[in-house]
Amino acid sequence: MRRRPGQAGQAVIELVGFVFLVVLATLLCVQGVFAAQAASAAQEAARNGARALSLGQDWRAVVDETLPDWARADVVEGGADRATARVRVAVRVPIGLRQITSGDLRFESSAQMPVRGR
Repeated sequence: MRRRPGQAGQAVIELVGFVFLVVLATLLCVQGVFAAQAASAAQEAARNGARALSLGQDWRAVVDETLPDWARADVVEGGADRATARVRVAVRVPIGLRQITSGDLRFESSAQMPVRGR
């Protein structure tokens, strides 16, 4: 079998393109997992913080304990009136690696619980 002169490097170019697409798809999947983990962490921290606030506990400490080590909280707010305790948490989404985040990419979650014992 003889190759034509113009087709000698075609297989190499196709391989490079294929490897690039596989790496890109893998990075997108990893980024999706990081986004889902950040959303889940924000939701759980807000819920646990609102529960602690409704019971008269230190809700900020509960939010800090609930967040995983890699999670950075940009916004942590809480307040209560006579009937409802509300907490809002915003967690930065890691970009590529858990140590790299952006302030522009984050998930916010808020939760409210009925106030007890007041």
